[in-house]
Amino acid sequence: MSSTDSINYISTGYVFPVLLIPKQKRLSTYQTKTPPPPQVSRNWKREYKRWIVSVIGTQGGAKGETSMSKHSSAPPPLATMSDYVCEELILEIIKRLPPKSLLRFRSLSKSLCSYISSPDFINMHTFQSPQKILFAHVNNSDNIVYTLHGEDELPLCLCPERGYIGITTTTASFPCKPSFRIVGSCNGTFCLRTEKHLILWNPSIRRKLNVPECECPEIPVSERSFAMFGFGFDPISDDYKIVRVSYAKVGSYVYAVKTGTWCEISSPKPRFSFVASEAFLFNGVLHWVVCVHDYDKESQYNNLPDDYILTFDLSTHVFGIIPLHGPPRHSFSTGLTTIQDSLALISYGTDIDDTWIWVWRDASWSVVFKLGTCQLPIEGALQLQSTNNGDLLLITLGAGLHVYKPTTQVRSRVVNFDAASHLVYFWPFVETLHLLDIGEFACETHLL
Repeated sequence: MSSTDSINYISTGYVFPVLLIPKQKRLSTYQTKTPPPPQVSRNWKREYKRWIVSVIGTQGGAKGETSMSKHSSAPPPLATMSDYVCEELILEIIKRLPPKSLLRFRSLSKSLCSYISSPDFINMHTFQSPQKILFAHVNNSDNIVYTLHGEDELPLCLCPERGYIGITTTTASFPCKPSFRIVGSCNGTFCLRTEKHLILWNPSIRRKLNVPECECPEIPVSERSFAMFGFGFDPISDDYKIVRVSYAKVGSYVYAVKTGTWCEISSPKPRFSFVASEAFLFNGVLHWVVCVHDYDKESQYNNLPDDYILTFDLSTHVFGIIPLHGPPRHSFSTGLTTIQDSLALISYGTDIDDTWIWVWRDASWSVVFKLGTCQLPIEGALQLQSTNNGDLLLITLGAGLHVYKPTTQVRSRVVNFDAASHLVYFWPFVETLHLLDIGEFACETHLL
């Protein structure tokens, strides 16, 4: 039996009893690709538990007799480990399972629980998980909820009355009050900011972590709200980090989840006046589009443009600058994204008829998309991985979400969940186990 055949049993719910049958008997009994489930006695779960412990825990091949009924067509007595599916195959099966299934399987044994909870497995499972898209909706009561979609299951307006019919979605609310902002997302984990708190939240496993408040004794209380935030994953330290950058000359900090503490860092130079975009994570580095007024400029930075991209390396804690010499001077930057595996900037002109997407390559900017005339400007963009044509998921200022096909220049609107709600934004998303065993359970309710 191939690995694909074995994995197919997962969807039918019969993977456990089938894997207990020795290879020879399985191959001779079931020749079709989707065989009927075997009839097993009541004790097959106990036998599977003994088997999975030996695979994951002891790495050995115990011998013994099963306690199954002699009159059932259940698996024969246990022989040696070589008679059963190999360890590599069972690991291939486990790492492809969704987080909810893995949470249930942790109760089978202590060794399996330890294996699934290990950082190596969590990172491997994250890499294996397919990319999805999380849509945020606001209903008439100003409650914000989300739906989760595969890239090939987007609710496009092919039929005006279709809505979300026939599309598998996961709908739940965000674990905090409506007055919050999303600082960023990474590896299926969101950083949410309320008026007084920061929260890390993984919707796949319903876990959240309340981040302690950052104390800034050198900054007056009245000025502590003048700061920008960023969130990302540091691959070097294998840790999530939150950065708080003050508009002032001092008062920048980094929070690490592993240590649970804030540490002060050197603030960026030159000083900026305000932030034009939310933080965007690319290759372990956070990026913001920032602007500086002439009266805020320091003499040594007079040649610096009024707006530029401020960067922060999550591993080295060093700030940097990417100039914006390519885009027109009288254009407005609305956001950052990734196009063709490169950092990209979205901007539009003062007449808002055109939107350009610029790509930063070889220390220079070049235009890759010019999105039509007489169209509302684009606020955000995501290049879909499931298509080979470079299709873009766009959010326009005041006109909702669209899927844009560059080959035909046709836009298809993404419909709202229902008449009582509307889409506000989207994020790329993967279902992961990050934040497992830390924080607390996040109770969510269905509000749509």
